[in-house]
Amino acid sequence: MKNLTVIVPCYNYEIYILSSIEKLINKLEKYKIDYEIIIINDGSSDNTKKKVESISNNQKINLINNYKNKGKSFSIINALPLCKYENIILIDCDLPYFDYFDKVILGIKDNFDLICVNRRSKQSVLIDKDLSYYQKTRFALGNFLGKLINSFLKIELDGPDTQAGLKAFKKYNDFKKLRFFSRKYFFDLELIYHYRKTQKKILTIPVKYQISKESNIKIFSIKNFYILYEFLKILIILKFFS
Repeated sequence: MKNLTVIVPCYNYEIYILSSIEKLINKLEKYKIDYEIIIINDGSSDNTKKKVESISNNQKINLINNYKNKGKSFSIINALPLCKYENIILIDCDLPYFDYFDKVILGIKDNFDLICVNRRSKQSVLIDKDLSYYQKTRFALGNFLGKLINSFLKIELDGPDTQAGLKAFKKYNDFKKLRFFSRKYFFDLELIYHYRKTQKKILTIPVKYQISKESNIKIFSIKNFYILYEFLKILIILKFFS
């Protein structure tokens, strides 16, 4: 592996964005490769944009700024044509599963086409099993949606986990021919489906993980109903029209 693009979508992350970028740079410098970091500010209402601009003298950091919140999927899809390199890592701005970053790099070096951190793997370990009602509900919902994806789309990974915030993939010459329909949440699902459908070489990495304790999030909210709507829409499109 001679080069790498890292895409980092972010929204209202001013407190930690610079420390996340610093951790990424320190990690990438150890590999002694050409790299770029693309930060996507998805219409943040805080000072995320200004924080990233404060280090704009670093030529390896590129800022894409959405003037209003467009959604994670929209942001990633529009960033892909701007990537310099074919090896791409997609990671959330809080750097989830960063302890497994080296394993993802090894997967790229071993010439896998798609590498996914996989919380649903039989080998993955849930660290804290003393869960709140919110956590139990979220965990059960995640398992249900994973089984629905597997039965409906026949992705057949080791316990399909499409939404974990660390992935890597190779962008082929014909990548631009792929059509992505998600605008907010499910680019990852479409990516995995396309790579499985075309029989690309896929690696899943089991992890130790925790479930977010954000108990202030309402399960039955307008946002979550929209997530469900987009999820079902993408399932139907992939199943019958792709």
